[in-house]
Amino acid sequence: MLARAIVTEETDPAANLSLEEAIFLENRGVTLRFWSNEESVIIGRAQLAKYETDLAFCKENGIAVVRRFTAGGAVYNGRGNINWSIFLAREAEARGLGYVKDPSEIFRRFSRPLLVALRELGVDAELEPPNRIVTPEGKVSGMAAYVSKDGLLCHGTLLLDADLERVRRVTSPSREQLERRYTRSRDTRTVNTGLEVGSLVRTFIRVFEEEAGLELAEARPSEAEGETAGRLLSKYTDPTWNLGDPFEARPGGSGSLGR
Repeated sequence: MLARAIVTEETDPAANLSLEEAIFLENRGVTLRFWSNEESVIIGRAQLAKYETDLAFCKENGIAVVRRFTAGGAVYNGRGNINWSIFLAREAEARGLGYVKDPSEIFRRFSRPLLVALRELGVDAELEPPNRIVTPEGKVSGMAAYVSKDGLLCHGTLLLDADLERVRRVTSPSREQLERRYTRSRDTRTVNTGLEVGSLVRTFIRVFEEEAGLELAEARPSEAEGETAGRLLSKYTDPTWNLGDPFEARPGGSGSLGR
C-alpha cells in the first residue's frame, strides 16, 4: 500500500491548491503532505471573497486570493505558517486513522497526530469542535475536510511565527449578513505556536507513523497527480472561481475537475 510523506517546495497558492485537489483525486493509499504558500488569503469553497477579506488591500499589496475546493472559512497563508494535509484512500489500512464519512469524526480523528506532536513540542493545544485547534491563548489552526466514496482529505493551516496583525488585517470578515448557504469566517483571536518548521514536520511525521501503524516513505507527487494538477491549474488561476459567487461561477478552461 502506498504510504508516503510529501514536503512541497512550491509556494504559488494556485499551483499548491491544484496539487491538493489532484492528490485527493488520484491518491491510492495514505499521504501526509506539508506545504507553504507565499502571502495569500485562501477562502473556503462556499464563501464570497469580498465579504471575507479586504480585496482592495490585497490587490494593493500583491496578496493573492484563491478559493480551495474544501469548505470552511478564510485563512491567511504566508511567512510564518505551514499547511498540513492528510489524504486517505477508502481501502487504506491505517489503524486508528481509517476512512470515515462523518465530518466531526474526521476532524477528531485526523487532528490527533497534530495535537500529540504539538504537545510533545511544548504547545498546550486541544481540539475545539468541530474544526479548530486552540491553545489557552487562542486559535493556532483551523481545519477543513472533503470526503468521497473513494477517500478523504483533512487539512489545516498552522501558525508558527506569522505577523498576527497582518493575519487579522486580511481575514477579518465583514459584518454584513448573507444568505445561510454562504459560509462565513469567524472573527477570532489567533496566536502563534512559536515552533520551527523542521522540528514540527519531523515530529508530526513520526507521530503519524505511530498512530497509523505505518512507515511513510519520503516521496514526490506521482506522474498522474502532476498531470491532473496541470489540468486543474486553470481553475485556480481563474478570477471567476476565486472571486465569484460559488453557487453561480464556473471556471473556464480545462481545469474544471472539482466536485
